[in-house]
Amino acid sequence: MKKILLAITMVASALAANAGQPVKLGNFTDNWYLGVGGGAATSLRFKQVFPVNGTATIFLGKQITPVVGVEIEGTAWFGSSAYDPNTKSRYHFNAASNGSYKTIVRGHYVGVNGTLNLSNLFGGYKGVPRSFEVGAVVGIGWNRVYNPAKEGWNNLGFKTGLDFNINMGASKAHSIRIQPAVDWNVSAEGANFKPRSRFAQLQLTAAYVYHFGNSDGKHYIVACDKKFSQDELDGRLNELRAKANSDLAAKDKTISQLQADLAAERAKEKTVVVNETKVTETQLAPVVIFRVGKSVIDASQKPSVAMIATYMKNHPNSKVRVNGYASPEGNPEFNQKLSDARAKAVRDMLVNTYKISADRVSYKGLGVTDELFDENDWNRVATFIEENK
Repeated sequence: MKKILLAITMVASALAANAGQPVKLGNFTDNWYLGVGGGAATSLRFKQVFPVNGTATIFLGKQITPVVGVEIEGTAWFGSSAYDPNTKSRYHFNAASNGSYKTIVRGHYVGVNGTLNLSNLFGGYKGVPRSFEVGAVVGIGWNRVYNPAKEGWNNLGFKTGLDFNINMGASKAHSIRIQPAVDWNVSAEGANFKPRSRFAQLQLTAAYVYHFGNSDGKHYIVACDKKFSQDELDGRLNELRAKANSDLAAKDKTISQLQADLAAERAKEKTVVVNETKVTETQLAPVVIFRVGKSVIDASQKPSVAMIATYMKNHPNSKVRVNGYASPEGNPEFNQKLSDARAKAVRDMLVNTYKISADRVSYKGLGVTDELFDENDWNRVATFIEENK
């Protein structure tokens, strides 16, 4: 039966998509309602109508769409008799054979119901509830009938019925619901999980329903201002895709240009004199760019390291020093350690990943610099110096 209920809800949701204009369904806390009421219940076989049992009910529900809803219901029956499906007759709990013991609550039903607003389904929803609406309800739950002289009866219940709703006031926060319904005891002995009339009772309930306020201040589901066509939605989606591709292409171009500018700026030789010994150092073109405050080599920067590894394998006598830098922002001590970590990360990749001999690669963190480029963002780099002595 759960599968049947799920199928009905799915079909109703599909139909509701074409019923009226689009709506704002809001948050999970929106579109809830609470109802309390009472009525009468008796056997569905009218020859066993009397005595009639009084009922009291309370239910909490949520309107998922203008057509489909779900609610939890609890109903209690009152009186001193009930229909006994085994004897097919009214059972009197205060009969002399059972003593004088009587209880106020004769039985109860607790279940989950799915609701279907037929008025909105077939007539469309215009954004405000109608003053009078017709709906259908179907649910599944548990029936318990109390019997002081016996063990009582526990049955799987299946509920079907109609809802006649009168929505009052401009705010539509208050409703009166009239609900005729049948409660089928489908697991009673002899029922064989079929809706048999001798195991069912007819109920008529009148209830007051309060619809809680939503996040938009309304007490009902509000219609959208505009209904977009499929062509409009597809066009907007294509615009977003084109913009995303353009932004991505611009970012790739910026990175490529930055690497080219850095290589051109630093591709020169300089002579350093140390203790009267000339050492010629050559700036190699590739550079590795890091993110702000990071010393991890991004995947996009690994080709630069691979180029240096290839160069060193093609020139077995070459030795390379990796210089790490940081941009001027932040604490100087932190930036010094960050430049060390960046240089070491590149050196470790050359040694561990590309198997360059450790005695051919050294590294040094040179801390903060603004001498490489005028743009601070361009100074978070590691460069390669070939040492020829």
